Amino acid sequence: MSVTFARRNNTTQQLLNRAELLSSRALPQQKIIVITDKVGFEPNASSVIASLLKEQYGDTAGSAELVAHLNERAKFQLMIISNLERRFEAAQIFKYITRCRKTPQIQHVFVWIVEQKLKEAFLLPYIEHMADSVITFEEKTHLSLLVKKHTGAVTNKYYEFDPMKESFFVVEVKRSASTKQSTALKEADEPPAPNPAALGTFKIDLKDEEMAAKNALTLPFEFFKTLPEGGKILYHPDAEDDLDEEDPDDDLLI
Repeated sequence: MSVTFARRNNTTQQLLNRAELLSSRALPQQKIIVITDKVGFEPNASSVIASLLKEQYGDTAGSAELVAHLNERAKFQLMIISNLERRFEAAQIFKYITRCRKTPQIQHVFVWIVEQKLKEAFLLPYIEHMADSVITFEEKTHLSLLVKKHTGAVTNKYYEFDPMKESFFVVEVKRSASTKQSTALKEADEPPAPNPAALGTFKIDLKDEEMAAKNALTLPFEFFKTLPEGGKILYHPDAEDDLDEEDPDDDLLI
């Protein structure tokens, strides 16, 4: 997908000079690549991945094998989570991704996620956490790319691209004010994270005076730690207890 922009000629030329291949940013040394699709490119997922592989490795790269049984060994793989989630438990999907990461002959696993199709919302953040790169198609001409480097550093950049072209040439741009506002509004519309204290019938938080009383309480085992003889077990028999001063296990020779 090479870039074409409807702007003044000089501005367009400047942008073209800054254009770079998305694959050169998202693929090198990155095994688990998550594609978060907010636009609706999923029907063309295979062709999108084929384009990225061709950009990076040439015509001999071929296409990625579509994962169907969670036992594939192909060098390049494509996981469509909306399909796999209907057949497998989340834990099975997570284990497969982990196994792929540890398998040397597997070079890239592309995990395609459409959040609106997920049955379990936690899948998206969990798999993104497992990823080395996260490509998010935010709009039809804009995407963001998060890359986790082996040094521990993380980069997150915003790009413009032309979806009508065969190659993914991207140009780094700044988010517009309207984009930032729409993102903020979307986050505001999302339900807040549940309060753990409201998930049960028991109380898990304490007031200040309750916390002070808790900290001032000396438990029995803490009390005996301060005695010269150290901790010990004290037994106070009841009136009905039958105590024998002799050793009941004397005949066992132990």
